[in-house]
Amino acid sequence: LIIHTITAYSNDTAVIVTPTLSTYYFVEVRIGLPRVDAKYCIPLSANQPHQHIHVGKTLASGFPSLTIHTTTVSSNDTAIAVMPTLSAYYFVEARIGLPRFRVKLALSTSTPTTWVQSADCVVCLDVPSKSMNFDPADGFEPVLGDDSKYCVPPVAKTATLGDPCRYVLGFSQGILGNDTFSLVSPPSTSSPPPSLEINHFIFGVGKQNMVNFGAHSPIVGQLGLGKGHPSSTLSQLNISRFSYCLPPSNSNHQNTTATLEFGPKAGLTTAYYYNTPIVEGPPDNPFDYYINLIEIAINNASVYTPSKQRERGEPGFVIDVGATVTLLYKEAYIRVKDAVMEYLSSNFGLYPVYPSRPVSKPPIYELCYYNQDLESITTLTYPNISFHFEGGAVLQLPESQAFHNFVDELQTCLVMIPRTGTEPSRLGASQQRGWRFTYDILQSELSFAPNGC
Repeated sequence: LIIHTITAYSNDTAVIVTPTLSTYYFVEVRIGLPRVDAKYCIPLSANQPHQHIHVGKTLASGFPSLTIHTTTVSSNDTAIAVMPTLSAYYFVEARIGLPRFRVKLALSTSTPTTWVQSADCVVCLDVPSKSMNFDPADGFEPVLGDDSKYCVPPVAKTATLGDPCRYVLGFSQGILGNDTFSLVSPPSTSSPPPSLEINHFIFGVGKQNMVNFGAHSPIVGQLGLGKGHPSSTLSQLNISRFSYCLPPSNSNHQNTTATLEFGPKAGLTTAYYYNTPIVEGPPDNPFDYYINLIEIAINNASVYTPSKQRERGEPGFVIDVGATVTLLYKEAYIRVKDAVMEYLSSNFGLYPVYPSRPVSKPPIYELCYYNQDLESITTLTYPNISFHFEGGAVLQLPESQAFHNFVDELQTCLVMIPRTGTEPSRLGASQQRGWRFTYDILQSELSFAPNGC
């Protein structure tokens, strides 16, 4: 990937995010001994004098595996690459322990605590090889159950003196502990890969992991970017602002770099952006980033206004880079689906596949059209779908992010899914591509800008 221009300043951290073949983004970390002296910045080679990074009391360097045209960072700044998988997850690479054990972690803004699958897992992720799982026997130090700082609800369950602290994240359960942890760039043939070393980093080693990253996915855990717990990655780094950009999937953006940045100036290199407040979620869900959805529009005509549904108990709207696609509150989904069907039928005489076949497990998309019907209309255009948020912020989805062509199934589908119950609507990673999202926890503000990669 190519980083064209990334500028960071004092007290900032930029980490390169690497996309997987799916839509999860991951970073690399390192865990274990030897403990790296965190007071010094290791210089790069002479032809890369300005790409070293020093983050607080941690060590980092540039990213020689990428072609960096103009990257300027200063003391307390870091940048790390993000890679997409063939599915809809984005991940970063990390290293843990001694010897350095490389893992791929999916980005998650709904999970505060970073976790990695244990070698002795009972319920395990479907990884290509068991050798990809982390062995906690090498340097991992469990947090004790009576630790009043980290072993606290709702992430961790307190225990008796001397017993290890257990964490429960819903889809992953295991032991909370610490080790040396590094976020790194992909390896380079010309020089060793750089890293951001964090000593005594608190993370989970998962024994029961129920999340589905896809069959034989290389992802073995998550980099937690959620808020609201002492064990969160952000709390441990003492950072209240971060930013990422997931590049578009079309061929015109092959050289676009996905980046994850941390610090007061993260995301500020973007010239134009929308702002909307981050609001408090329900007490039982403090980790997510909730924002106020004002309306959903199709071709600039409002089809759904959530304020009219709040008395029915609508659970809110969340930005979630860890979700592969957008999940909409059922009432909102029905309105969007009906409007798309009406547009395609009235303008082009197109009618959906009924009943729609499941084109992906999971998820199952409800609104699909046969590709041969779509391809027979040379003047075909898809409806514009836009999300309007408090403060005048508007996120308009390009055609490639609202609809997807499933070649093997011979269908093109609206890549949104209805959800019921008390779970909030979630804007997933597939619909975030091509935009830079910046989270400012201190100011309770979310900013996003088009073409931010």
